[in-house]
Amino acid sequence: MSAVERKKILYGIGIGLGVYAGMRYLLPAAVPFLLGWMLASMVLPAARWMEHKWKIRRSVGGGLLILLITVAAALVLWKSGELLVVQLQRLLAGIPDWGKQAGSFLDSCCAALEDMTGIAAEKSRNFLIYQAGLLAEQLQNRLGPACLGYLLTIVKGIVALVGGVLVVILFGTLIIRDMEQFRKWIRKSEMGRKIVRVTQGICRAGGRYLKAQLVIMFLVAAVCATGFWILGNPYFLVAGVVVGVLDALPLIGTGTILIPWALLWCLQGEYMMGLGYFLLYLAADLLRQFLEPRLIGQQIGLHPALMLISVYGGFFLYGLPGFFLGPFSVLIFQNIMKELGMGRQKEQPVKE
Repeated sequence: MSAVERKKILYGIGIGLGVYAGMRYLLPAAVPFLLGWMLASMVLPAARWMEHKWKIRRSVGGGLLILLITVAAALVLWKSGELLVVQLQRLLAGIPDWGKQAGSFLDSCCAALEDMTGIAAEKSRNFLIYQAGLLAEQLQNRLGPACLGYLLTIVKGIVALVGGVLVVILFGTLIIRDMEQFRKWIRKSEMGRKIVRVTQGICRAGGRYLKAQLVIMFLVAAVCATGFWILGNPYFLVAGVVVGVLDALPLIGTGTILIPWALLWCLQGEYMMGLGYFLLYLAADLLRQFLEPRLIGQQIGLHPALMLISVYGGFFLYGLPGFFLGPFSVLIFQNIMKELGMGRQKEQPVKE
């Protein structure tokens, strides 16, 4: 192995460790500032127009626009969350009825087992109820002490979210006044130009990937919610959102929920409902199969095998957010290595 190859390997290891540390430890703290910069960039043209037309200072007009966008987004999330909470309350209120249905279903299964094996239905029913009670007791013993920790985590998350929103508004308001000067300073700096090129490559590829995944998730959730509504499910919105989110996770998909649900309907003798849930699964799955290659395809510049590795590697490195952070980490690594490889090439102009 030549010295050049060893140097490339060492560079790759160092950059990989740096990307991991940045995504794991720096990204959560940097998100409010990145969002503030993005909002300031979005409202900058409108703030310029307000300054020219109405003589309103750019920082004031831009700050008001950022505040309005933030409040509008918060209201949309609040109303959506309110609707979800209402349906969750209905879901919890219906648990006793579900228990009765589960009891009837258990009785029919035990009766069928008695016909096939000769084991008394009462014995098998008592055995299954006893085992279910043991399982519920174990879960209660394990989850009880963890509830306080989960509650504290939720409270910390709410405080961090409110603080992050305030930082987004304040930072965007402060930065919008001198954003053009900051851009000029970045373009004059060699390191700034390299960072901009890397960022542009990541944003182009990552933006396409994230946009495609969100569009597919939204459409699948909308199709499922509509199907549940047609089938008379009173929790159509909650079920649609849950299935849409699960569909975006690798090796889970809509079939994890809809196929067992269809089988349960069939076991209860509701064959038309079972057929409806199975057709809904086919519709959601075909929608993803149709949209995924067209919306994602090769746009992000990653081989499908590398994309799969990045998703699962991200899950083990970052946890559940790794399904999204893993591909972004690979994109960052890829673009930094590309930039280092272009060190002796002619510099490309940096777009604003």
